Amino acid sequence: MQKKIRLHHLIACALIITFSSCASLWNGGRLTYISNIHQGQSHEEVISIMKGEPQYRRFTEDGLEQWEYHKNMDLAGDYDVIIIGFREGRVVTMDSFKYQSPIFESVTKK
Repeated sequence: MQKKIRLHHLIACALIITFSSCASLWNGGRLTYISNIHQGQSHEEVISIMKGEPQYRRFTEDGLEQWEYHKNMDLAGDYDVIIIGFREGRVVTMDSFKYQSPIFESVTKK
């Protein structure tokens, strides 16, 4: 009986260490993209850093071109959103935030 309890504790510790290390790697990947984007970079430089074309593009009335990337999607449907703004082909703005997928609760009729 004592051996089973120790085995369960050992397995639990291994799982905790595994999941915590995965989370730290995930966060490190997210920060790499953001920290390598700087004002003045070209479209080509951004494509290289972000490892591809944006998922979405848009233009504002004042001439700003925005590229939107979605990175690091997890099993819950959450991901990082990175929006990069260009003026005359050069980075002038950047914004990033975490998108959290809405949680829907079942509605019961009374």
